[in-house]
Amino acid sequence: MWGVPSVNDLGPVIVTGISDGAVYAICALGLVLTYKTSGVFNFAHGAVAAASAYVFYQFRDRDHMPWGLAAVLALLVVGVIGGLLLERMSYALAEAPTVMRVVATVGLLVGLDSLLTAIYGASTIAFKNFLPQSPTRVGGVNIAASDFITLALAIVATVGLYLFFKRSRLGVAMQAVVDDPDLLSMQGISPVVVRRLAWTIGSCFASVSGMLLAPEIGINVSYLILLIIVAYGAAAIGLFSNLPLTFAGGIIIGVGINVLGQELSGSHSIAILSLAPNLPFLVLFAVMLFVPSRLLIEQGVRRVRRLRPMPTFKPQTVGVSMACFALLAIIVPLVAPAYDINDYTAGLAFAVLFMSLALLTWTSGQISLCQMAFAAVGASTFGHALAAGFPWLLALLVAGLIAMPMGALVAIPAIRLSGIYLAIATFGFGILVERLFFTSFLMFGNQYAIRTPRPHLLGLNLTGDKGYYYVTLSLTALCCVLVLLVRRSRLGRLLRGLADSPTALAAHGANTTITRVFVFCISAFLAGIGGALLAGVTQSGSEATYDFSVSLAMIAVLAFCWRLPILSPFIAAFLYQVLQVYPFFRDATVLKYDGVAFGILAIGVAVWPGLGSIRSSGRAQERDQRGSPVLARSAPVHREKVLT
Repeated sequence: MWGVPSVNDLGPVIVTGISDGAVYAICALGLVLTYKTSGVFNFAHGAVAAASAYVFYQFRDRDHMPWGLAAVLALLVVGVIGGLLLERMSYALAEAPTVMRVVATVGLLVGLDSLLTAIYGASTIAFKNFLPQSPTRVGGVNIAASDFITLALAIVATVGLYLFFKRSRLGVAMQAVVDDPDLLSMQGISPVVVRRLAWTIGSCFASVSGMLLAPEIGINVSYLILLIIVAYGAAAIGLFSNLPLTFAGGIIIGVGINVLGQELSGSHSIAILSLAPNLPFLVLFAVMLFVPSRLLIEQGVRRVRRLRPMPTFKPQTVGVSMACFALLAIIVPLVAPAYDINDYTAGLAFAVLFMSLALLTWTSGQISLCQMAFAAVGASTFGHALAAGFPWLLALLVAGLIAMPMGALVAIPAIRLSGIYLAIATFGFGILVERLFFTSFLMFGNQYAIRTPRPHLLGLNLTGDKGYYYVTLSLTALCCVLVLLVRRSRLGRLLRGLADSPTALAAHGANTTITRVFVFCISAFLAGIGGALLAGVTQSGSEATYDFSVSLAMIAVLAFCWRLPILSPFIAAFLYQVLQVYPFFRDATVLKYDGVAFGILAIGVAVWPGLGSIRSSGRAQERDQRGSPVLARSAPVHREKVLT
């Protein structure tokens, strides 16, 4: 049993937790600020912080500048200039559907990650402390000067922002700009100035948090992004709107991680040891599950335009198209090099995964950022079932069925929430599954892998690459049929109604709760099948394939492959998995910057409709820049009076 910890034992841990929590609070404050003023939840907030750490390192260590000057320049480059660029992106996304807002920020995340890795490498860069470390003894605990400075920064930032929002005219305007910028401009305040200021402050907060974290963990873009995601838990405690609660949430999470880490350090269970670092994600998902939905107000939702309905085609057109595609797919192993066949097989498995996401996102209007968690459950279940002696096809079916309860669990926040909060909930759920269960005996175990051998079916040995390709192709075709049947059934009509207007659907007597549960369960079933098929490519299910970042990339890839129920998933799978088999895409330079190209494409697809809207509303843009249309009309009169 664990003994009761003494103050001397917990004192240093609490101090460290408060210091860490102050950094999380600074980062979370910037995230909340930009979300409150734009309605865009920036999934790339951690990438902005990482970029600041690298720029700071460049100026201080490589260019040998004094750390104060290097910090100011990093703040200027990333915080100010970066914030202004982000404001332009958010303006183009002002009326974009939630899924496109997610796609744009995910594209920015992937692009910055790839760019920083290409320039500075993937290895962690050691970074010396720049703040003074001289200790002061308080209550028997030595506290470094840097800890005092970090906490003071967080307190000043929280109090300053709180008073700014409550007492200043501009602060009140920041809260109004997201829903009705035209009304704000009539009050003589430029919405453009308000947005730019909000994004600049928010990006500066991310920049500061990146610089403060760099000496603690070193400079590594992946580590910094993942650590900044911890701030999501602090933002959730503040309900993504309350600044003092967000600050308190950062401190609570920082202290909780450190205290739990020490108290559970004597355990031999990986699951228990994982509780401390995953506390923020537990908090995040708990908030989404249990906090009343009336307290989670989605910002900017009144301006959001609806996605156009997915196009429908005649059965004859669908049949001919599928026949042509089937013929093409059948001849692939006959013409492709033998060493590329597994990539094509993986592409088919990813097509099933993209189908599961398309059914959820395009047909029903729901958002999921945890599809690879469903896939991982399917892969691990598949491996366990085969080890238990299940026939191969039955094991595959069980893999899909076991993923369905997870889909039902994720449907719980979908029943209560919508839009960006559903995206955040599924994102947190995906991280929790990966970090709590992947290494447990329930999934891949301590060895991070589980055997998934290929089948012998109907007396045929299908363990070779070509044989397994045709098995995967046959099962992918069955999944296509399932998706088409769902779309043409009454459930499909209900799903399209759910995407168009849940309120109208409920008014016609349909049970939207059951509809949401059904679509999440079907989506999880397909993802579980896709994950099991993917595991069969290497014959060893591994959690590395099912990383949560893949779930983020999937929704962005699907977004720029049109919105067709069957064709789009295959195009997305080809771009994501198969394209790499061609020589041009194996080039070292292309591989180095492919994430940058992906990010630019994702952002472009998401913001393009908004740019068109901006171009077509030049008059409104001009009014927005001037501020009040009343003052603008009266300006010539005032000038005449001055001249006379």
